[in-house]
Amino acid sequence: MTTLQELKSRLTPTQIKAAHLLVANSFANRDEKKTLEEIAHECGISRVELWRWRYDNRDFIKYVEALSDMRLAAYRDLADAQLIKLIQGTSNNGIPSIKALELYYKLAGRLVDRKQIEVDDVSNRPRLSAEEVAKGLDELNAMLNDDNDE
Repeated sequence: MTTLQELKSRLTPTQIKAAHLLVANSFANRDEKKTLEEIAHECGISRVELWRWRYDNRDFIKYVEALSDMRLAAYRDLADAQLIKLIQGTSNNGIPSIKALELYYKLAGRLVDRKQIEVDDVSNRPRLSAEEVAKGLDELNAMLNDDNDE
């Protein structure tokens, strides 16, 4: 797995700046958002060049992804606190959230989705011979041909 530092070493200072600006822009409030044209201008490149980095440069894409992951991880404590509020019912009109409880137990590993597949044991069933299968097919074909003749 490539580290953040390794990715950073493969990018130019302009690409690093653009990546940080893109991630900051993604997390910005609606009234603080910049256009791609504005971000490109701030980096001293064209919008087309920024577009190429975003969609064609694997290292740039992975670097932006890593920055975004780090930014999101910074909100983990807030997400956990909100989950607890939902469980307690203090942020939901005093009503605890069943979905929040379910999520809590899934995160804690105490609730696991299980699927059970039952397989019939066919080893005890009588097997048909090739002749019996051929006879059955002939009977089905005859029935189909009778239906088509009507």
